[in-house]
Amino acid sequence: MSIVTLFVESENASSERRFPKSLKLDELKARLEPIVGIAASSQNLTLQHQSQEVCALTDDTKMLGYYPVQDYMTLRVTSLHPSGPTLNFNDESQVEKYVMPDEDYDKRNDTVRAFKRRHNMGRFADAKSAMSIDETEEVDVKVGQRCKVGERRGTVRYVGNTKFKQGMWVGIEYDEPMGKNDGSVDGERYFECRPEYGS
Repeated sequence: MSIVTLFVESENASSERRFPKSLKLDELKARLEPIVGIAASSQNLTLQHQSQEVCALTDDTKMLGYYPVQDYMTLRVTSLHPSGPTLNFNDESQVEKYVMPDEDYDKRNDTVRAFKRRHNMGRFADAKSAMSIDETEEVDVKVGQRCKVGERRGTVRYVGNTKFKQGMWVGIEYDEPMGKNDGSVDGERYFECRPEYGS
């Protein structure tokens, strides 16, 4: 069985396809229908080579190989019955998009925003959300130690007083970008890390 590779083109589609030359044109049109979006009964097929028309494929009882078809020719598919203005499915500006109102999106529990809110991440995390240590409590926390805050894992990068709040604070560099800063708060640097990795 001989196979031919053709570029199939229509107003809304363009692709490279392989067809057996033994395929009858009515069967070819049925295969083309889901590709080009034109009903098989309304298809007009033209064979082209280097933008020049070679021939029209008009007899549905003939096989594709009956025509002078060669690899990498273009099979142009047009509609016999254009019904008014046609939609260009490749132009996204013509597609009406659904945009969910923020109020409805906020009510959902299965969104990225809800996840970030639950895990105190991103814009929902307090910029100054480093861990506070009660000074009266004896705690042995050292820079470089591994730690876990909720579900977030990281490394202790700072232990000490801060300018943004009284008391002893622990600055953490998270393993993933689940923080709120880069080791600085209100312009004061406490440690170095990548943006959104520090807390």
